[in-house]
Amino acid sequence: MGVILHVDMDAFYASVEAQRRGLEGEPLVVGVYSGRTEDSGAVSTCSYEAREIGIHAAMPIKTAKKKADNSDKEVSFVPMDKEYYDSFSDRIQEEILQERAEKIEKASIDEFYIELKTENYKQAENVAKEIQASIKEEFEVTCSIGVGPNKLVAKIASDRDKPEGLTKVKPEEVQEFMYGLEISDIHGIGDRTEEKLSERGIESVQELAEADPALLVREFGEKQGLKLREKARGEDDSEVEESQQKQVTRITTLEENSRNSSKIKQVFPELASDIIEKLEEENMDYGSVQLIVIDTEIQMHTRSTSLKTRVRNNETLKEKGEKLLEEFLEASNSTIRRVGLRASDLKKRKGQKSMEQFF
Repeated sequence: MGVILHVDMDAFYASVEAQRRGLEGEPLVVGVYSGRTEDSGAVSTCSYEAREIGIHAAMPIKTAKKKADNSDKEVSFVPMDKEYYDSFSDRIQEEILQERAEKIEKASIDEFYIELKTENYKQAENVAKEIQASIKEEFEVTCSIGVGPNKLVAKIASDRDKPEGLTKVKPEEVQEFMYGLEISDIHGIGDRTEEKLSERGIESVQELAEADPALLVREFGEKQGLKLREKARGEDDSEVEESQQKQVTRITTLEENSRNSSKIKQVFPELASDIIEKLEEENMDYGSVQLIVIDTEIQMHTRSTSLKTRVRNNETLKEKGEKLLEEFLEASNSTIRRVGLRASDLKKRKGQKSMEQFF
């Protein structure tokens, strides 16, 4: 196993919404609304500026709005749009992370494990800096990155300096790094486990790392007990598990907001070509085409169609997208600001690669 990076997007939903709505640097709250009343629901996440006035995840929307009213800042509240965030996350993976990784594992919508080809930590640090700079420049959001010898250490390291931090832990530095943590800093150790450890006189990471294995097995069972000790020592042999890509998406901003289908369709050839180029690289075919529309009210709309058989064809992708656009414009009064195409239901093509791919 080479050097591992854990890329953790900073306040991802809030950062994406701030970029989407031109609210960078302002207090912003992303809520999950139940629909019973205007303010019923809870905070999903919020910007760091909103956190400064006491708003945090899982707080009731009503409480968050009271804190906003009591502050001297204007706080924006927006509903969660997970499909949009999924698309945003996929693009970061495809356009920034994939080309720099030996293997990549998407752990969640806003975090990725990357196994690098190098075992040189200086080179790994430079790759991490490139990733941060590219994501910030191309997507206008930030991430924090942990660099370490395994997934556990890299993940903990990425949380040490947020937002936009970079923490590097070499193999010879693991023990000092781990012993400087609180037990609660180790992922997978919850309040109840911490409480039980404290009852046995284990209150620091070092004490857990040096604890009698027999005691831990007796209290937590063989598997969990030994695992707790391994975590405290910064030991983790789990692999970066690369999962098959599920979709390829390309989105662009129109030169001017429009409902003119002829003008909007002018961007489709480039979108389709970019998608097909990516599918060629991965030797994959698609079985579904989706149109993505973001209107002038910053609302996202999608239309999709399934194919009778999977293909890897530029014209099919473009033509299906154009038809979906016509259907959308006929059914909606929205004016379009951004438009995109997505190829999904992907599957590796069996058999020999084309001569172009071979060479």
